Amino acid sequence: IVGSVRCGQETGGILCARKLHNKRRLNRWADKNYRKAHTGREFRWDPMGGASHASGICVGKVGFESKQPNSALRKGLRVLLKKNNKKVAVFVPKDGCLNFIDENDSVLISGLGRKGRTVGDIPGIRFKCVNVAGISLKALYLGKKQKKKGQYFLNQTHIMNQFASVSYTHLRAHETSLHLVCRLLLEKKKK
Repeated sequence: IVGSVRCGQETGGILCARKLHNKRRLNRWADKNYRKAHTGREFRWDPMGGASHASGICVGKVGFESKQPNSALRKGLRVLLKKNNKKVAVFVPKDGCLNFIDENDSVLISGLGRKGRTVGDIPGIRFKCVNVAGISLKALYLGKKQKKKGQYFLNQTHIMNQFASVSYTHLRAHETSLHLVCRLLLEKKKK
């Protein structure tokens, strides 16, 4: 029998593939994990936009109080993400690693380990710092690497060294006829 009905309302048979396909497509949305994976909702609430890591700039150092029954200040940062300008709170792991991070340092953050949820006694913190100025935080902590000076600072000192001040008599000594005409015109304009 073509397109037969078995057991009351259950669809089955040769010509019912479209019906089964549509029914399955609609009923998959009842599954919580399927719905979470396919709505795109996590891209809206997730500051990292579904990525595993994100780069940002350290805005400041903060301390987070741990939840009961513990009593401590957990060290952390406020980070401004480069990709979407959102500010997030970030936990800094290992003892004393906060000393390696300065304000305006470039940091790399990742999830703390529970698929976007908070971990342990740190309330509201979903991310941890992994990398500072291109160097692993673990390598800094173990003493295997040292943090370089900021790239901005190095660029500024390089530029300042290029344009060192020169005396007026030095300029006059190396003056050509073309420069002389320009200087005379400028002096005439000042009068």
